[in-house]
Amino acid sequence: GFPGSVGSSRIWDYSIFDQVVIPPNNDEYGIREHYNEALVYMPHCYFVNSHKTVLGKEGDGIILANEEERIQLRSKYGIHPTAFVYCCHSRPDKIDPSTFRTWIRALSTARSEYFARHSDERDLASSGSGAPILWLLRSGKEMEQNLRQLVRKEFGERMEDALLFADVSERNEHLRRLGCADVFLDTPAYNAHTLGCDALYLGLPMISLLRSSTRASENQANCICDDQSTIATDKLASRVGASLLRAAEVDDLVYPSMSEYEDAMVKCAINTKWFESIRERLRLSVPVSPLFDTERWV
Repeated sequence: GFPGSVGSSRIWDYSIFDQVVIPPNNDEYGIREHYNEALVYMPHCYFVNSHKTVLGKEGDGIILANEEERIQLRSKYGIHPTAFVYCCHSRPDKIDPSTFRTWIRALSTARSEYFARHSDERDLASSGSGAPILWLLRSGKEMEQNLRQLVRKEFGERMEDALLFADVSERNEHLRRLGCADVFLDTPAYNAHTLGCDALYLGLPMISLLRSSTRASENQANCICDDQSTIATDKLASRVGASLLRAAEVDDLVYPSMSEYEDAMVKCAINTKWFESIRERLRLSVPVSPLFDTERWV
């Protein structure tokens, strides 16, 4: 559906949202005042899905059954068996330049940490190295060429090797290959919706942004105009990731600034104990989470 107001109270009786995507009153951004229609607030997340019915569980053919199956599928896509994979298979037009640079900075830091511990792999290609990589959805040759050119120019030729691109696929393949990744990167300007649910249901932690308007106002007052301060989360479509993560009970992966988002990316790759605790908490949450309880939502 359309993630916003219909602009009239005469088209239908109610619109369904939750208190994260549309704060009910006196919110810092004044989001509620832009909605003329009556709003029904769901107690957890407004975004209904049928993942339990459609995707099933391990052994049903979509969710990877074990680590051996995951390694075999990684090999198909040219991913090292032990590489930490940052993934964003959202539509490429959702990736703004600021966010992409944040991802590459974090990736560069995580790779430097990795090579500090595995110096013997420093000269290997990504397919032969367990260093972290960024896995994106391809949208034509020009898109891939432009991103590679930017990385070469701003971050050096060695970083270009850390980019991997996946072709658009039918849904079952898309879902299976998500299981090859380690963490899903939400696009702050326009969040993942169905794809965010896909990732979380498959046990893939997602990092998202929900900026405080107070902090944004302070940045403007202090003339802070760098890349990291220009992304607002003052629209419904930029607040969905936070809503999904709250309902999945892993809202500690929602960060109030892009600098903290970037730090979290690095922490996921280098702090194994912390990251595994997040992943285990998500795994335990999915079967009982209101996010995936369609009957409860209805």
